Formats: sequence, C-alpha cells, structure tokens
Amino acid sequence: MVLKAVTVLFAVFAMQRLVKRYKRRQAFLFELCFWLLIWSGIAVVVFVPQKTDQFAHLLGVGTGVNALTFIAITGLLYAAWRLTARVQQLERDLTRMVRAQALETAERVKAR
Repeated sequence: MVLKAVTVLFAVFAMQRLVKRYKRRQAFLFELCFWLLIWSGIAVVVFVPQKTDQFAHLLGVGTGVNALTFIAITGLLYAAWRLTARVQQLERDLTRMVRAQALETAERVKAR
C-alpha cells in the first residue's frame, strides 16, 4: 500500500510540475498531453494492475509487466535515437554558423 501511495504522489507531483512548465511556456501542448497521459496511466495501473494483463494478451505477451517493460524499453530507445539525431543536427547548424562568422570576420579584416 505504501508503494501505491508513493507512486501516485509522485505522479501527481510530476503532473503539477508539467502544468506549471506549460503555463510558463516552457513546454508544448503535445508534450503536456503526452506526459499527462503517461503519468495518469502510471497512477491508474498502480490501482488496477489486472488491466495490464489484458493489454499484454492483446500484444501477445505473457504478463502485463512484460508488456510494460517492452513498451518502456522501446520508448527509451526511440527517445535516445531522437536525442542523438537532434544533437547531431545542432552540431551541424553550429558548425555552419561558426564557418559563416569566421568567413565574414576574415573578409572584414582583409578589407581594412
């Protein structure tokens, strides 16, 4: 019972922080909806774990824990891949900006 209470309290805390971020315009609407769905789903699963077994059977997996683990790992791998792609894009953009600025500075120095 303590684990359920701690999990729900943490989910509520996370949802409150997310709503505050959204109100300060530090989060997008999609991000708000996505994470509210995740945290509310976690809070519900704590009290109705039998639903995860039904979901697992729909996926063709033995238990709800296995299904949730599979989904979590898949989601984390996807997030890591997206973050890596984004960092690489930012590095390319930064390289282009630095090159352009260096060429512009060199031309100004040469023109003097």
